[in-house]
Amino acid sequence: MLGRASDQARRLNHGWVGPEHYLLALLAEPSTATEALAELGVTYNRLAEELRNQTGDPDWPPPRYDENGLSPSPAAYKLDARAEGLALAEGHRVPEPEHFLLAMVYEDYGVAGQLHHLGVSQPAILEALRRRGVRVPEVEPPLYRPWRGHHRIEVDKAELKLVIDLLILQFPPGSAWRWGFNWLPSEPRRAWVDAEEGIDLDAVLAQARRPAGS
Repeated sequence: MLGRASDQARRLNHGWVGPEHYLLALLAEPSTATEALAELGVTYNRLAEELRNQTGDPDWPPPRYDENGLSPSPAAYKLDARAEGLALAEGHRVPEPEHFLLAMVYEDYGVAGQLHHLGVSQPAILEALRRRGVRVPEVEPPLYRPWRGHHRIEVDKAELKLVIDLLILQFPPGSAWRWGFNWLPSEPRRAWVDAEEGIDLDAVLAQARRPAGS
């Protein structure tokens, strides 16, 4: 699956392999998972067009394809592990497409958000799989929740670590308010930090810039 997802990333000229590329790879070949998604209006062509139209952030460094291939994102590694666990629980050594789709459903970001933008909910996918005889976990998935508000700051490389350390301390995973970051295509290196409206990024940045001990 990683190899097929890498092919999809190259077609989009992306410099990474993420869960969205796994979903494209899944949709590129017929399976029970593909049938369930098609019933809900999610097809390869529709998702590929959606990803092409997303402005996103430019890759940095630019895409480079060598003998080592593209690197999976942290979210892709988590997706692989979740799919393998679901497969092993069903007595499969190698995950089937349905296990990868279930792995995508049981996250509250990434592909779950992409499917939400396409008008498809996680419970709807589970029902479509059940109708096809696929066994799904009894526990409900963490439902995707769109961000509440959105604001951004830009910081240099040295400031980024200080800002992230403060955000982890004040808003750890599972907090009511969410945030994220990524690199900008610049030299010297700079990054952006995004947050929901409940996080005062300007205050966090001011705190990060205070001299030690003040």
